[in-house]
Amino acid sequence: MSFAKLIGNERNKEILQRLLERGQIASTFIFAGPDGVGKRQFALTMAKAANCQKAPVGGFGIDSCDECVRCRRIDAGTYGDVVTIQPEGQFIKIAQTRALTADIYYRPREGRQRFFMIDGADRLREEAASSLLKTLEEPPPTSTVVLLTSRPEALLPTIRSRAQRLNFAPLSIFEMEQYLTANYPRSAADTGLLARMTEGRIGQATAFDLSVYRQERRTLLEMFELMASGDNRFRLLKAAEYLGKKEKEDFEKELNLLTSLLRDLVLLATGKSGAEIVNIDVADRLGELAAKIGLLRLMDWVKKFDELRANLRININRQSATEAALLELAE
Repeated sequence: MSFAKLIGNERNKEILQRLLERGQIASTFIFAGPDGVGKRQFALTMAKAANCQKAPVGGFGIDSCDECVRCRRIDAGTYGDVVTIQPEGQFIKIAQTRALTADIYYRPREGRQRFFMIDGADRLREEAASSLLKTLEEPPPTSTVVLLTSRPEALLPTIRSRAQRLNFAPLSIFEMEQYLTANYPRSAADTGLLARMTEGRIGQATAFDLSVYRQERRTLLEMFELMASGDNRFRLLKAAEYLGKKEKEDFEKELNLLTSLLRDLVLLATGKSGAEIVNIDVADRLGELAAKIGLLRLMDWVKKFDELRANLRININRQSATEAALLELAE
């Protein structure tokens, strides 16, 4: 994807294109920001612009064409002068950084500039990070290292001091809807929901399964409706059993979805609407439910489910705790 097609983080786009135009690409960058906001795509686009075959002879282009052999191979991950290093297991290990430092001083094999992307750079083991320092102190002019991280504070201060840092932010709902409409066309309802659910994170939006989400949401909405009426304890116990038998990680995901729904209900109960509502495609159903429950009772629900989430840290019996919470709130 070219800079012209990238959406969001416009300031970073301007900085990178200005550096490319002047032929002044930094030897080391830190691209910092939450997971899924497009850091890796920006790094790849910079690498494509620097090596694009349609760039001026003897210089870098300020954008990629996305069509020449080099651009297509960088997109496909088969271009020899663009190398990505990722954690092997939990960490990036010293053997990986030693291989990088041995390779980085070679001149470009195919293009103008070599790029080494360290994805998840905050997961560098201390010895692995230390082994990079000499390379970052005396970098070769034909190689650029890009450290991609959601936790820049976890990098060694000596690494941070040797790099140009660009901070990346999630897209706005409007920007995300633009991006999804242009690149992953679907119904307006799906696009609107996906833009809100993924909080402006492109990487999450492209991998998000809306059908699974809607099925899980349907189950929780039915549970809320049972709690609001309080007239079917048996079905509430079955709902608690369904949630409580999930593994801890899946249970936490259900609580995250439950929290999102409660937030929407509280907003609707206070008269809010529109872009502030995440589950926009079921706003009418949520509005009716919010009116039925009432704001004061909803705040009790929020408090109780916050307590349930906090108790997960002490390995409570999830099914028993969920049963107790649902029955108490349904009274």
